[in-house]
Amino acid sequence: MNPLKLSASILMTILLTLVIFGCIFNQAFAIQLETSIAPSLNEAIASFKGDKIITLKYPENSTISQLLNGKKDSTSFTINSSDPNNGLNQVLSIINNVLLREKQSNVQFENTTLVYRASLNGGLTSSTVSYQVELRPVIINLVTSSNGTDSSILDLDWRSFSTDEPLYVNTTQYGRVDVNHPISGFEKLVPELATKIMNTSFAETFNEPLFDFEEFGVSMENWHFLFDATGAQAGASGFGFDVGVGGSKIISIYSLGESSFREGTHTVKETDSSATIDNVNVNLHSLIAPPSGQMQIGGFSKIQKSGDNEFAFVTNDAPEGLVTSSGSFPITVFLIFGVMMAAVAVLVLVKARK
Repeated sequence: MNPLKLSASILMTILLTLVIFGCIFNQAFAIQLETSIAPSLNEAIASFKGDKIITLKYPENSTISQLLNGKKDSTSFTINSSDPNNGLNQVLSIINNVLLREKQSNVQFENTTLVYRASLNGGLTSSTVSYQVELRPVIINLVTSSNGTDSSILDLDWRSFSTDEPLYVNTTQYGRVDVNHPISGFEKLVPELATKIMNTSFAETFNEPLFDFEEFGVSMENWHFLFDATGAQAGASGFGFDVGVGGSKIISIYSLGESSFREGTHTVKETDSSATIDNVNVNLHSLIAPPSGQMQIGGFSKIQKSGDNEFAFVTNDAPEGLVTSSGSFPITVFLIFGVMMAAVAVLVLVKARK
């Protein structure tokens, strides 16, 4: 076999492996936004994922060690806004008010699923508490103006938001849970220790919001852009976008998270602190993964600004003569993106286990 072909084959195998594992790790360890927008329907489907990992270190044979050693437990549930009694509609009302007040955005989140998980892995001298929350809304009122089915202007400012407010939901198994603040999930796992933590400097870390997606508010001009003239890349993404909706086969794709001179660097957020609990010194390490975002829009999109607000001007057809992302370009882009995210995911895993 030709050595060059063999080397290329090996390289491609390595890259694909990194992409696959990068996607797996990235699903678990990243602040994520994925969205597919259909301008002709004036709606989008989206997934906002927040996470946080908190590690506590303490002396062997201490009271806290005796309490946590060998304890493995989780608080996990999925709810949908179709149930009027679980509180999720009230959560959506808070978020919609934040978007209107802070972003001057009239979009509405509705028909939403919320997935929540808080997990404890206790050991002799250290324990890790990991949090993952995912909001999957249908988003409406995206189109601010349109010219029939040929072009439209989309509101994009809803992509970033945060709130410090408690976001309470009602669950059958765990009762009332504030899905926005880590302390609430920790109270379900180790209530006696949660009370002690809230009387220390650790309270600040355990009260930082999980619903903090402000990093996606970086200017859309700094997101990487490509468009797919055939819809093949969008169809391969598996995020539920119908490229045939609205009569446009073109898909515009924006991505954030690769880090570059133009985009800026997105890094793991880490904090450290110490406190005295039951007369022993306890160290806390907190870790939040960097953001990873992808936005798909049906049609050819061009970003426009009006003051602090950003919009997408979308047409069914791309400008004549514009080079598309066909050929080898998209696979190169996605391979590089996958390798970068795999590296970030591995870094997060290593740091979380220190």
